[in-house]
Amino acid sequence: MNRPPVRSATSIAIYWLPVFTYVGLIFSLSTIRGAGTSWLFPNMDKVMHLLEYSLFGLLLGRAVRFTLSGSKRWVATVATLVLGASVGGLDEFYQSFVPTRTSSVADWATDVAAVGLAVLLTQIVHVRPLGRRDPPSTPDSTEEKAS
Repeated sequence: MNRPPVRSATSIAIYWLPVFTYVGLIFSLSTIRGAGTSWLFPNMDKVMHLLEYSLFGLLLGRAVRFTLSGSKRWVATVATLVLGASVGGLDEFYQSFVPTRTSSVADWATDVAAVGLAVLLTQIVHVRPLGRRDPPSTPDSTEEKAS
């Protein structure tokens, strides 16, 4: 079924406001000086990047899929990966200017992988846009159709 994307101002705000808020959170976390995360185990910073950008990928994929791409999954997939990789790259570039923080291609690659995993998850799990959910069926309604 080919559905047009949702484009009302309210729907766009509902889908994109969490994305922009989360990008703000990502960049605010990047301003923390010398945030050493390897105190639990080595490479914990990669785990943090996976968690951080997996959620970002879910939010971004949801927004792109339901407001920009309609039902064309490949458009949503490519757009989400490109936007996610761009934000990850900008975040790493920004961190290069924060004292005691470092920028790393490996961190960026982890960010892109996390967004990719989130996109893969959204392709496996079938979701519907807000406000377009089918009403729950009741036993009475199925009996009426049968008669």
